[in-house]
Amino acid sequence: MAIPRHIVDEVRARTDIAELIGRTVTLRRAGRSYSGLCPFHNEKSPSFNVVPDKGIFHCFGCGEGGDAFAFLMKSRGVSFYEAVKELGDAAGVVVEEKELSREERQRLEHRADLYDVTEESARFFTNTLLTAPEGAPGREYLQKRGITVETAQKYRLGFAPDAWDRLTGHLQRKRIPMQMAKGARVVGQREGSDRVYDLFRNRLMFPILDDRGRVVAFGGRLLPGPPTPPGSEAPKADGPKYLNSPESEIYNKSRTLYGLSWARLAAQRKDRVLVVEGYFDAVSLWQGGFEEVMATCGTALTPAHLEVISRLTRKVVALFDSDEAGLKAATKSMELFLDANVEAKRLDLKPAKDPDEFIQQFGAEAFEGRLAAAQPLLDLVFDRTIKKEGSSSEGRARAEAAVIPLLRRLPRNVRDQMLAKAADVLGIRPNELIEKVGRVDTQDARSGPPPSMAPPPRWVPSRELAHLLWLLLHFPAQVAPVLADADPTVLTDRRSVLEAIVALAGGAPLAEVADPGRDADLARALRAIAARPAEYQEEQAQSSARALVARLELARIESEILTINAKIAACETSGDKSSYVSLAKEISTLYARQRLLKTVVATRATRGPASSNP
Repeated sequence: MAIPRHIVDEVRARTDIAELIGRTVTLRRAGRSYSGLCPFHNEKSPSFNVVPDKGIFHCFGCGEGGDAFAFLMKSRGVSFYEAVKELGDAAGVVVEEKELSREERQRLEHRADLYDVTEESARFFTNTLLTAPEGAPGREYLQKRGITVETAQKYRLGFAPDAWDRLTGHLQRKRIPMQMAKGARVVGQREGSDRVYDLFRNRLMFPILDDRGRVVAFGGRLLPGPPTPPGSEAPKADGPKYLNSPESEIYNKSRTLYGLSWARLAAQRKDRVLVVEGYFDAVSLWQGGFEEVMATCGTALTPAHLEVISRLTRKVVALFDSDEAGLKAATKSMELFLDANVEAKRLDLKPAKDPDEFIQQFGAEAFEGRLAAAQPLLDLVFDRTIKKEGSSSEGRARAEAAVIPLLRRLPRNVRDQMLAKAADVLGIRPNELIEKVGRVDTQDARSGPPPSMAPPPRWVPSRELAHLLWLLLHFPAQVAPVLADADPTVLTDRRSVLEAIVALAGGAPLAEVADPGRDADLARALRAIAARPAEYQEEQAQSSARALVARLELARIESEILTINAKIAACETSGDKSSYVSLAKEISTLYARQRLLKTVVATRATRGPASSNP
């Protein structure tokens, strides 16, 4: 949806970017800015900077940066529209939308109501677990499973009482229509009856959140309960051990990962995701200090799941159960990891059945040790393929036919490591397998697209231009007139840079000018320049700017002098007197300009560029 520019600017101006980022990153004041450990890569020394007066953040370590919208988009995976809407709501700015049809508006309003229902249901379940007498079975069960109250509060765990109407009654008292509650998949209705009932009963509840942290569904773990007295109106809950919300307008289990909103920053910082199968697996690992954990929501891993994960990292450790079903799931997922270009490893947790059991029995330190020894998922695939096909010559031939296509699809550095392993498992000579895989490579290369060109090198400003931009960002009133008088071709031949100079001189905010959609290299350079420590004092600004412009022009003049001197030498050799006279006049003018510029540099520069790094 298109948002008017003035609305975007107003939301940006009203948002305290340091306060926003400070909710996620521990920031310490450093002069006019703040610094901290970057949430987007793993580091021990802070290289992440927030500059509130410019409305930007920038990491000198990994290069990530942008404005408040960019931080939300990167850290939470939301769209630009969602980021503006969320910050606008917080800042009290009405974010105008494009003109919607009646049907579109009704659909949006309906979805908003569904989020209200799931949120209210989550509050009811959590309050029941933490404070109500009916929540005692849930509290006892969590204690038995080794889950602390703090962890339960973090994951917003709850309890659904062993009754048919506790949640429905609560929602009715909140004046929530039962038809809306049915749409949110928290209540059910028997066919041919007007009565509705709670879908979840006698279950420990795991709220499932989307990538924006909104409750969209639930998973419920059935608890053992006491026998139900004869004639009771609240019969004992039964059904599967785990009951998951059916899909709805706001919940698609094939795209949703349990724990994503809590794990995102840890996954980016550690550059890995731990993928587990169960809710308790995720909760137990998080409690053990492994915050980068996510779980599938009662379904197998899907391409959509890996699309979400690949935005955070290309490294996944798959923690499938150790039983036969878990081994099959791990093997089946290999194709998905290859399609997503994700490096997959598998963790052997024997003798434990699953991550929850392992960490409860052996602890976080032992789990970290297993992580360090994680093996490529392909090892498991190779071993199971051989076991499945058998050791006969025909079976090995079938296994070879199954393994070679997988090897072909591996990145070359990974493939080279796996070839020897595969040859050993298959019982053939490594050179023979290399030849077969390589022959297929050659054939594919002939039929496939040509190799892509190497990406062009990143643009970086000269050190003089970088210092000019710093001065313009911090002292525009003093520096803008100097740049207005300068020859634009002296400053740079990059049009986007000239446009940025004009915009900054005219008072445009840096966060708007440093738009990576226009020029990503320029945006990165501007953020880095703005985040640098103070380079000049205000009283130096104008004279220093003139000296920097003079340096830029001096470099061009000296280059022209070299070129013309070479032409003069050629004229002397050829005897071209006419050209010689013309070139002599031109170089005389250049020498005069050179002397003047050297004077400007010598008398006006109170200091020079501190370093060659822009």
